[in-house]
Amino acid sequence: MEVVAKRDLLKDRYGNYYFVSYAGKDSLTLINAALYYAFKEIMSEELVERVKAQYPNDVACGKYFADLVKTHIEKIEKGEIPGNIYDIEEVKGKFDLHMKPIYDESFHL
Repeated sequence: MEVVAKRDLLKDRYGNYYFVSYAGKDSLTLINAALYYAFKEIMSEELVERVKAQYPNDVACGKYFADLVKTHIEKIEKGEIPGNIYDIEEVKGKFDLHMKPIYDESFHL
């Protein structure tokens, strides 16, 4: 199993998706996929305009980032972008997993 950082996703039994932010020989660092997208964006007028153009009504910021994850998943499944989606339980048997907490002072993505 070859898990690639900043490309592959892991899915848990609850339906949550995680980006692999770091992949070592025996360990992976994971971050919730919606947070991964949220921490890559700078709050700006451009972001606000993109969100307003995408949704006819006001939406919470989380909806926008969750939809970015959904689009990423769909593109992987259709083969439009490289990457795989692995079951987190399967991956646990081969790698040590380190989860980035939601409230982390040092998100370096």
